[in-house]
Amino acid sequence: MLFMTGAGFPLLSCDGIYDDPSDVAPASGNGTFSYIDATSYTTWVYIDLAAGTQTALPYDNTDNVPDGWIFALHRYDCRTNGGGVIETNYTSLDNLTDDLAAGRYTLPEATEYVPDEDDNITTDMSHMMDGYLVTAPSRINKVMGRWLNVDTSSMPPTYTMSGRVYLVSTANGTVGAVLFTAFSNPYNYDTKGYVSFDYVYPLTTQQ
Repeated sequence: MLFMTGAGFPLLSCDGIYDDPSDVAPASGNGTFSYIDATSYTTWVYIDLAAGTQTALPYDNTDNVPDGWIFALHRYDCRTNGGGVIETNYTSLDNLTDDLAAGRYTLPEATEYVPDEDDNITTDMSHMMDGYLVTAPSRINKVMGRWLNVDTSSMPPTYTMSGRVYLVSTANGTVGAVLFTAFSNPYNYDTKGYVSFDYVYPLTTQQ
């Protein structure tokens, strides 16, 4: 038996073990994704902000990618569905939407959004101590990827979130706003690679 809070977050099961809430989907529109399991180096997690859903697939599976996804996560890497990203100076979604509604902020032109680019993603870390990593070619969005800085100059690595709101455009020009809020799961021994964020979609002057 599972007890739920009014906000929809699992607390404790009857056996006293925390349940992993990473598969709890929010309502579409404005909401939150909590503890998305992006721990695998061989998986992309496709996020549909309109439907409030997530779909995890192997990085080389291009046949079953769902329609309607807005952006995808591979660990801390990001990619868009033919769109682009802008890193804003906002650190609050409420401040952004308030300024947008009041005319104090205007959505950027489509040409200002930075598109994805060809790069490589790490798919196997097991040879790190041998001095190399296994990688695979992929499209990634380096602007959105700035949401988390992973400093590996010392061990353990240091993780620093930007705290910025990111505007994510789709191929048809619809825009959403995303604010990343966590990169670990307190319900699973604070394991890194679990991503949480708040979002507004679609982003309009009437929120």
